[in-house]
Amino acid sequence: MIDKLYKNYYNSLLWYCRNLSSNNPSIAEDIVQETFIRALENAHILNELTEGQCRSWLYRTAKNIFIDKIRRIAKEPQPEFPLIGEDDLSEIIVKQLCNQLPGEERTLFWMRYIEGYSSAELGSIFDIPPSTVRSRLSSARKKMAKIYFEQRGKGG
Repeated sequence: MIDKLYKNYYNSLLWYCRNLSSNNPSIAEDIVQETFIRALENAHILNELTEGQCRSWLYRTAKNIFIDKIRRIAKEPQPEFPLIGEDDLSEIIVKQLCNQLPGEERTLFWMRYIEGYSSAELGSIFDIPPSTVRSRLSSARKKMAKIYFEQRGKGG
């Protein structure tokens, strides 16, 4: 059964994972590989499912692996850099401020404003409503502004 799934879905699953990972072939291949490893580990379950159910299982598993990778990246300690520049929030300062946000807000902010995902796409990736994504992004922007003004010595 796993051989059949691999032959039928490898390419489309790879394409799906490249879209998830902002067209990063290395990350996409890692996700697909991990997905099929999990399929092998759960072959006893997949053998009892229809092909359509197996396809759904593969895509859901790939999405969950991607989300886990994003969460792991968000939890990694980010290096602290001193702020540079005297004027407004340049791209460098925004990235530095983003690194100081809590994990999920940092991930959402990064994916929305640096990588260009929409609120709807982020909602789909993290299984939360787009309105919740927008609310968390608003909170992240407020925190970044507060951090910025505190580091500039101007208070909150």
